[in-house]
Amino acid sequence: MELEKAFLQLLETVKKGEPVINYFQVRQHGKTILDWGRLPQKTRLNTWSVSKSFISVAAGIAMDEGLISIDEKLCDSFQEALPENPSANLTELTVRHLLTMTTGLEYPLFFADDQERYVTEDWIRYFFSQNFCYAPQERFLYSNFNTYMLSCLIEKKAGRDMMEYLKERVFLPLKILSPDWTRCPMGHLHAANGLYLTIDEFGNFGQMLLDGGVFEGQRIVSENYLEMATKNQLPEEWSTKYGFQFWINPDGVSYRADGKYGQYIIVLPQMDMVVAVQSLDGGDVFGKVWELIEKIKG
Repeated sequence: MELEKAFLQLLETVKKGEPVINYFQVRQHGKTILDWGRLPQKTRLNTWSVSKSFISVAAGIAMDEGLISIDEKLCDSFQEALPENPSANLTELTVRHLLTMTTGLEYPLFFADDQERYVTEDWIRYFFSQNFCYAPQERFLYSNFNTYMLSCLIEKKAGRDMMEYLKERVFLPLKILSPDWTRCPMGHLHAANGLYLTIDEFGNFGQMLLDGGVFEGQRIVSENYLEMATKNQLPEEWSTKYGFQFWINPDGVSYRADGKYGQYIIVLPQMDMVVAVQSLDGGDVFGKVWELIEKIKG
């Protein structure tokens, strides 16, 4: 196949360490057509911000179950954590704004390896104490805390640990057994990052997305939610194209889960294809992979 040859050409450069890719998998028409690994066995690696797209699917499931709604206000569920006089911008913040990274925060706030993370115990109160100097949906600001708070909201509404909620509804149906996910000091999932998965588990998630929320005949999340989540939800005049915790690809049709150091689940509906990548590289891994996809598409 010409498609396989094209991807193999990319792998020839990868084997030389340009860029440093650990695993590379391509599925088309439901079958794995390329499965390459630099390491001797498939091991779970930090997905970084690919984790956000899993929380997006969790939000879709919670909406399907009636636990949360897209336009409900976050403050209504966290009265105990609010400052004495919350600003109007804060009180108007909704689930939609968390999903689209348009909460009005002044700064992205700490996460991952920032020093402030190591001395802050209660991340929920920390979030509500920040300056929301912009009205919700006034601007896009990528903040891990938006995903974290969305996860905490679902957990609170479900009345159970978020990992247990996800195991039943997402992980087990996708054949992801005993997943690993880092937690905050209060025991909540980091949510925005810290989920560890193998390349096969990446691929299963991508296949479910490609198939409209179904994996091996089992419905995971509604097709209606995924249609919203994987389309641009920001004003068309903005340069950033973002859905509900998914990035929209340059063609405006396909989309991806996207993580630091080159972690990608690229879903290409027009090609009936999923490209999964796990890297250890600070360079433009997506740019190189996307250039190849464009060539294949002709």
